[in-house]
Amino acid sequence: MGQDEHFSQIFAIPIHLNPALSGAYDGTYRMTVIYRDQWNNALESPYKTFAAGGDTKFTIGPKTNSDHFGMGLFFVSDRVAQFQMNRTKISGYMAYHKKLTERNPSYLGAGLKVGVIQHNVNYDNISFQDQFNQIDGFTLETGETLPPNNIGVFDTSLGLNYFIKTEKSTYFVGAAFHHLTRPNISFFARLLNPNPSLDLDQKLDRKITAHLSIDRYINYSLSIQPRIVYQQQGTASQIDAGLNAEYTLESRRTGLIAGLWLTAANDLDGTHLENITPLVGIRHGQFIIGLSYDVPMRDTFGGPFAFNTFELSIRFTGEHSNENSFCPTF
Repeated sequence: MGQDEHFSQIFAIPIHLNPALSGAYDGTYRMTVIYRDQWNNALESPYKTFAAGGDTKFTIGPKTNSDHFGMGLFFVSDRVAQFQMNRTKISGYMAYHKKLTERNPSYLGAGLKVGVIQHNVNYDNISFQDQFNQIDGFTLETGETLPPNNIGVFDTSLGLNYFIKTEKSTYFVGAAFHHLTRPNISFFARLLNPNPSLDLDQKLDRKITAHLSIDRYINYSLSIQPRIVYQQQGTASQIDAGLNAEYTLESRRTGLIAGLWLTAANDLDGTHLENITPLVGIRHGQFIIGLSYDVPMRDTFGGPFAFNTFELSIRFTGEHSNENSFCPTF
């Protein structure tokens, strides 16, 4: 029974956090790529997670700051290379943002995610006990009844978000509910005549996320971005809290970003501090590149850096020339 993939730079892919954040940004389209390499020192074949996608928004009415729609498409690949065990997600997003106030513009957004989760595994890379030849290896045929190794399930999520912009600050606060249908990801549930003793019910637990973020301009060159995210799935929960700071150079086209995040978890090991995550980045024009490293707080697999995790993100936010049309022209 597995939980969802996790990203340290969670605000680099906001629609993955909450479908109501689709279209909730300055600009008319946004594209993101993120790569995560997890536990490289601890595992012979570490977890590798890749995600890419984007979203665009369409204004409703003659004003650029009136109600608008957001639409997006996102792809996530989570892989354990040793067994060629893959989880692939393809999701479509849609959100509607209703303007509430004029003086300090504020919006209430509601979003929906509809997608497909695909699981597959390569049995050629897995050995079973009855394959041992009693001498030097697992070379015999197995008597295991193996289920289909490629399955797909339907998945859906809902989210809400409130946004307000003041003279020097912007605020986002929202919540999302993921895996509303609790899809069954068991391979053995697809067997034609399963063994009655097998547990065929391996449903993904519903996940609840809540988030708060603030973008605050201190002066002409400096801004700070405090963030906090709470996630709960099944009996496990996690809080990520951090602060990013951006210093804008005199050219105004380039900014330097630095941040520090803390992750606290409540899981099978109890409540504990999981990671400290420093982050650095650079913004140039409409591009933002971020690099983070999770410093583990648990001494596991014999060394303090066994759970090391690198993450790289690239974001691009731009404008297209016909924002009232369904298909943008660039």
